[in-house]
Amino acid sequence: MRNILTPALLLLSFVAMGQIQNHEWGMGYVFSAPRGNMKETIRNAHGVMMDFYFTPNQTRYSLGLEMSMNMYGHDKSRQTYSFEDGSTAPMDIVVNNNFYNVLLAGKYFLRQGSVQPFVTGKLGYSFYSTDLNIYDPDDFDHCEPVDNDVLKKDGSAIFSVGGGLRWDILPKKLPGMFFINLSVNYTAGGMVNYMNVDAPNRSHAAHTSDVYAKFINTQTQVVHEHHVGNVYSSLIEMMDYRLSVSFRMPHR
Repeated sequence: MRNILTPALLLLSFVAMGQIQNHEWGMGYVFSAPRGNMKETIRNAHGVMMDFYFTPNQTRYSLGLEMSMNMYGHDKSRQTYSFEDGSTAPMDIVVNNNFYNVLLAGKYFLRQGSVQPFVTGKLGYSFYSTDLNIYDPDDFDHCEPVDNDVLKKDGSAIFSVGGGLRWDILPKKLPGMFFINLSVNYTAGGMVNYMNVDAPNRSHAAHTSDVYAKFINTQTQVVHEHHVGNVYSSLIEMMDYRLSVSFRMPHR
């Protein structure tokens, strides 16, 4: 993580010193498809992303920071939960499998114009986490869990290469201010251990262990145990497809 923070602070320093012509902010949707051995243990993931880029004066390249949150597994079941007075009640047990990517990124635009093709390279870290939440079923919007816990977490350094297109959607009224972006990226990284509540190919993917969640009432210390998934291990390898919108804030 320290290796990411240092260059990120450097980028912010350049912003503060006024060496930037354009700041660009973006957000959008990410569809991630696992490849290799990871395809046996993780289904396709859906997520959201945010990014920030700056373009130094008189150049075709941009430097920035990208962040994304992606969900690849979800399980909801109803289990019996014990309360302080000895009574029990059904509770909604929700388990989510997520991974989070934080990347330093660079883009090079092959040509200028209303449609701008680009290539990109990225380096960063991927965090894998499985979160458990217990909700009261009478709380229809699940605004606050009765209890929560992180069942499994791990991570690895990653790199990514790809390309895409950027469209200037208001070239006459506000040129160079609002864009639609389409991109495809290949991402790979080191070995990571992660949990999955619903692996796509259980018969072929050997899991390393089972995960049992212990639900503890903090007042009574009554323990309820429930099997919520299996732990797998593989190298990170994915293709991701992105659709986003972005806008620029010109330097004054």
